[in-house]
Amino acid sequence: MVFRSSLARRGRAACAAFALTLAGSSAAVVPARASASPAGPPVDVIVRQVAGAGQAAEAAVETLGGHVGRHLGIIDGFSAQVPTNRVPELSAAPGVVSVTRDASLRLQTDAWTADSDLGSLRNVAKAIGAAEAWDEGVTGKGVDVALIDSGVAPVEGLEGSDKVVNGPDLSSEPGDVARPGVDTFGHGTHLAGIIAGRDSASGAGRFTGIAPDARLVSVKVASADGATDVSQVIEAIDWVVQHRHDNGLNIRVLNLSYSTDAAPSYVLDPLAHAVESAWFHGVVVVASAGNDGLEAAQLTSPAVDPYVIAVGASDHQGTQTTADDVVASLSNRGNAIRHADLVAPGRSIVSLRDPGSYIDSHHPEGLVAGDAEHRFFRGTGTSQSTAVVSGAVALLLEQRPDLTPDQVKALLMTTAHALPAGDALAQGAGLLDIDAALAQPTPTPWQSSPPAQFAPASGRASASPASSRSQTSSSRSALYHSALISTGLPMRG
Repeated sequence: MVFRSSLARRGRAACAAFALTLAGSSAAVVPARASASPAGPPVDVIVRQVAGAGQAAEAAVETLGGHVGRHLGIIDGFSAQVPTNRVPELSAAPGVVSVTRDASLRLQTDAWTADSDLGSLRNVAKAIGAAEAWDEGVTGKGVDVALIDSGVAPVEGLEGSDKVVNGPDLSSEPGDVARPGVDTFGHGTHLAGIIAGRDSASGAGRFTGIAPDARLVSVKVASADGATDVSQVIEAIDWVVQHRHDNGLNIRVLNLSYSTDAAPSYVLDPLAHAVESAWFHGVVVVASAGNDGLEAAQLTSPAVDPYVIAVGASDHQGTQTTADDVVASLSNRGNAIRHADLVAPGRSIVSLRDPGSYIDSHHPEGLVAGDAEHRFFRGTGTSQSTAVVSGAVALLLEQRPDLTPDQVKALLMTTAHALPAGDALAQGAGLLDIDAALAQPTPTPWQSSPPAQFAPASGRASASPASSRSQTSSSRSALYHSALISTGLPMRG
């Protein structure tokens, strides 16, 4: 994931411009007769004096028990501090034009609002049709989304066991017994907010992810520097597959916003084999296409495998309409054989901040200008796009729980709409439209691509075209575990 401080999505608010506003009253104090009451506490004032009156005004301040501060030649005046009840006398003193309170000023930025920010999830939801799904009562309820990433921090919008269930911590950093699976990098929290974040409070400023009533199952694999190994990710996928229905869980979606350089063929790739195992066990795997740019002629792994939904990033180009959207320049283009299946918004996406995490500490440019509560952070990349699609899949599976991964993929691809200004290859089927997918009849697709396979004893790959669906669960499990020891490649987010 690339975090960038960039202008807002869908309706840009002015940012970083400071305005001076008067916090107190600047009205002139009305002259009155001196009070016989005690002088009262001191008050800061600005005194304007008659031009050419000499030191009469300053002398009046001293006589009334005050003292003169800085001289303000541009207004023929000076600042001063005088007892509160002596202000009327000072106003009536010879040589004084006026006395006003020296009010405090504050620097003020334009307040951030979701409606005016093109990268807010409110506007992302509108762009992909999720807002219409919410209006129809489809919110992802009853669907669990597994997030294999850097963990999730218990920030507002992701609090409570009904929102996040922590799976095992498979990262290499020492665990916190009191707070298992806590995100120290910041990547997982940002994606979790996109997928299923939801504030408990109601109101116009409420933060809402794409599938706000879905539940997240977090499996932490990355430490504070964001690094992990392929073997750790495979182990995490194994846990998801083995425990997808344990203790009330209903894991139907797996978000993988990590990637590594793909093998010459996905059929030789142990990570590809692992995601296929999840796919054939009924878990929809959503993977990022990669952030190597449109010049990259291959998707990263595991997105290169056809048995996942490979997601590229779209760029709104600073306008409300999606008609001029393009494929983001950072998104991997792929090739004629394998490219992104579709794209989703991925530029400057505003989601939840993980205070004190690596990303938060090292990328202050990601903070959202005008966010008075300091809750939000911007992220750009196919990681964010993948999270958007994972949330959309949860919506679809709430509506039709019996859909297979192949059917989900077909629905999303056949209802995506093409981006006329976007790279035809890199965009795949086009921009995600979940509202259209929800309205589409259930298809009966069948993917014919050869699956990745591993010989149980040796761990060597074969490119047999025989469908893995014909294998028994026990044989696939044996093949699957043989892949666990065959790689130690680093992953990147």
